[in-house]
Amino acid sequence: MFKFSRGTTGLILTNSNGYNYQIKSNFWILFGVVAIIVISIIWLFYFYLLASVNNHYETKHFTVQSGQSITSIADNLKQEGFIKSVWGFKAWLKITGKVIVQPGSYKLSSSYNAPSIANIIASGDTANAVITIPEGYTLKQIAKLLDNKDIASKEEFLEITNNFPPDYEFSKYWKPNQTLEGFLFPDTYKLIKGDTLMAVRVMLDNFGVKFKNEIKSDLKDKDLYKILTIASMIEREAKTQEDREQISAVIYNRLALGMKLDIDATVRYITGNWTDPISRKDLSIDSPYNTRRYAGLPPGPICNPGLASIKAALNPPSSDYYYYLTDLQGITHYSKTLTEHNQNKLEYLL
Repeated sequence: MFKFSRGTTGLILTNSNGYNYQIKSNFWILFGVVAIIVISIIWLFYFYLLASVNNHYETKHFTVQSGQSITSIADNLKQEGFIKSVWGFKAWLKITGKVIVQPGSYKLSSSYNAPSIANIIASGDTANAVITIPEGYTLKQIAKLLDNKDIASKEEFLEITNNFPPDYEFSKYWKPNQTLEGFLFPDTYKLIKGDTLMAVRVMLDNFGVKFKNEIKSDLKDKDLYKILTIASMIEREAKTQEDREQISAVIYNRLALGMKLDIDATVRYITGNWTDPISRKDLSIDSPYNTRRYAGLPPGPICNPGLASIKAALNPPSSDYYYYLTDLQGITHYSKTLTEHNQNKLEYLL
């Protein structure tokens, strides 16, 4: 047992055996200073760096992209006025173990403190609708899908995608008076019902990530718009990876000779008929998208292709094939000459 008494130079600590230990005043001064510093740091960290930016309760949307780093997310939160300190936000995530955040669109307010924002984006408490955009869907098909799910009106979606401002890194590849056809990346998304613009931006953000990580290095000096146009035809014509590559080769081979592409999917894009047989009248439609009538590429993409088709368009294999057809079982047959192609028609289609 210890007893305390005051000496001339500080406290004296006496144990049960009668031994005295002197604790000088300087120790307590140093201890007090350290305690004040520690308390000040804690106060600064929690009540300033982690505090809400203001008391404005209005909520705004904030998007976390797939594959985005914690640093990038924190920087964006700071730039958009949701947090006071990038360092404080990142430190809180590490302290609490919330190192994995969920991609999606979140409703946040500058009145939320940093721990609350961290909890939201780490928990995935995000958009209230989950929807899958299939590879090869057109803008019109996406619009109908979103409308059926009560996420966005078909008319508003098409209006936005027909007149979208060029504010992305890949926007320089957009053509004047063209829509976003080809640029809305097919994937599964969490979207907020009623926010059409945010739905479009989430899909464009996803394309931006794929462009940066998967496409840009292979693109080099190629025209992205041309690549997406070719990829969109591949997407609609091919069923397997081998077919994607071979059809890509056929397209490039025919373009090199100035041949018409004769791709039925371009006719279907004009009519919107993706299931029923194509009529002779359809094949004769006078449209620049009709590759049955006009040589060269159509004016733009005919759907929104997936990454595999984009890769196939970027890297066509060397091939001597100039023709192909798909039989009634869905198997694609290739040929080098028109004579071989006509023989395949007799064998597989009649």
